[in-house]
Amino acid sequence: MPFLNMILSQLEYYLNRPSKADIVLYDDLTYENVVLPVVPATLPKVEYTMNNEVFNGATGDILLAGYMGLRTYSLDDILLPVNHKYKFMRPRGSDGEEVKEFITQRMELRQVLRIAVTFSDGSELLNMACLCNKAYFIKDKVGDYKASLEFTEYPYVNQTINSTTGDNNTLSG
Repeated sequence: MPFLNMILSQLEYYLNRPSKADIVLYDDLTYENVVLPVVPATLPKVEYTMNNEVFNGATGDILLAGYMGLRTYSLDDILLPVNHKYKFMRPRGSDGEEVKEFITQRMELRQVLRIAVTFSDGSELLNMACLCNKAYFIKDKVGDYKASLEFTEYPYVNQTINSTTGDNNTLSG
C-alpha cells in the first residue's frame, strides 16, 4: 500500500505541476508587461489563414492562391486569480486584476500590444504584435476572473520620409 501511495503522490504532482510556458502581454510603448498567472495545460494553437479565392472557370472551379491572412491566438476560459496564490500558478504571474486592467486599458485606448508565448528553454511559440479583439471577464464565487481573450496580429506599416523632397513614402511591411 505505501508503494501505491507513493505512485499516487507522484502522479498528483505530475498532473498539478506548473506549465513550462509563460504567456506575456507587453506594451512596446510603455515597456509595461503582465504575465498570465495560469497557463492552460494544453497551449492553444496559433491560427494561420490564407486569403485564397475560388472562381469558376471554363473547366470548373479554380483556386487562386492569395496572401497570408492575419494570425490569431485565442485563450478560452482561463483563470486569472485575484489576491490568491495557487500551487499551479506561474511563479512570475501577475495578479488577475492587473491583467484585466492591462488588457482593457489598451483596448479602450486602441493600443497595440505584444503577446509572447515562451518556454523555459528559451524557445518561443509566438511573439506577435496584436490587438485584443475580444475580452470577456467573469468573476467567480471566490473573486477570481474566468476570462476568454482573442488576439489578432497587427502588421505594422512602415513610413519613411524622403530626405530630398520631404515626402512621406508609405511602405507596407
